[in-house]
Amino acid sequence: MVLPRPARRAPEPPTSMVSRVALILGVFDSPGKHLHLDEIVADTGLPRSSTHRILTQLHAAGLLTHGPDGYCLTAAALPATVDHSQLRGVASPVLKRLRADTALVVHLGVLAGPDVVYLDKVGGIDGVAVPTRVAGRTPAHASALGKAMLARLAAEEVDAMLSDPLRKCTPATIADLSTLHRELAQIRARHGLAYDDQELAVGLSSIAAPIPLAGNQCAGLSLTGPTPPHRLQRMAPFLTRAARGISEHLGRSTRAEPEPASITDDMLSRVLRTLSSDDWV
Repeated sequence: MVLPRPARRAPEPPTSMVSRVALILGVFDSPGKHLHLDEIVADTGLPRSSTHRILTQLHAAGLLTHGPDGYCLTAAALPATVDHSQLRGVASPVLKRLRADTALVVHLGVLAGPDVVYLDKVGGIDGVAVPTRVAGRTPAHASALGKAMLARLAAEEVDAMLSDPLRKCTPATIADLSTLHRELAQIRARHGLAYDDQELAVGLSSIAAPIPLAGNQCAGLSLTGPTPPHRLQRMAPFLTRAARGISEHLGRSTRAEPEPASITDDMLSRVLRTLSSDDWV
């Protein structure tokens, strides 16, 4: 007589809060994926009440958005899971060319929640100290680089990511969300071009442009130095062309290292080199 095999019991859901959070975030296995509460409960095996409570906390922390289509990872949660090596490889010669043409500090960064994470940095020729470093973080609302990327997000995502009052790095830093939203609207009207005037560090100003990436993600490119923002305005076509060139090369998924001249504008480069430093810096 063969006894019936006992039914296999489903594995017990984890009891650790950290494990439960990791389990929930793990079901969002691709950028832009939306899931409703019942789907997340089914995928994780967690109790509905616990799942809802954790989702609410992740939403409050700016890691998830919540709308009619369900929950979705925000830009706050994605950079840690995205490999930016290809972006850095494509952008590296462009950063060096921009530094050579402008003598300014050049940054490449992405959003990580309310902060900018710097993927690369090329120091200016004049040796001006800029308080940033590769892999370091600064508040996104306090720099042109951060604002250029925040302007690509929906207002609801910005509100979920940041909270009043905003951290002030200098007396000129934007300190509240309403002012920030007005600034982001102006940046969108300028097709993504952003400025800051001593908002991150006293004596330094920046100009930045977004770099659209696949999956509705975004990086940013900026120039920083001890010069007034209005003097940086003439750099706008140069910077936006460089950012657009990086995005287009990534879109073609080419593995070949791009020629800097094919991304930056040779005519603008020659014009910049004919100007004395006093003319534009």
